[in-house]
Amino acid sequence: MYTWTRTAQFKSIASMMAAMPTCVSIVEHLKSVLDQEVSLMTPVLGGPPARVLFVIKSNDLNKILEGLDRAKLDAKQRELLGMLSEHVDGSATSDQVWKTVG
Repeated sequence: MYTWTRTAQFKSIASMMAAMPTCVSIVEHLKSVLDQEVSLMTPVLGGPPARVLFVIKSNDLNKILEGLDRAKLDAKQRELLGMLSEHVDGSATSDQVWKTVG
């Protein structure tokens, strides 16, 4: 199982609260575009509180990456990311891919 994550840190808690409906819309849209397991997480303990984690899980890493490439071309996805961008600190956004072992 592969887990792709994108951490998005917000400019402030107020920005996070304003952006949460957009984050939820992004997850719902990605679910339909990617046809994969997509979720949104918020921190409970440790690190800056004003951030979210977008998560995509699949048994096939290529399926995740190909889906993300398709999403980049999707007009609705670009619109949602544009709405989110005014609230996010782009310098503190990062992607990671993890593989389940054992």
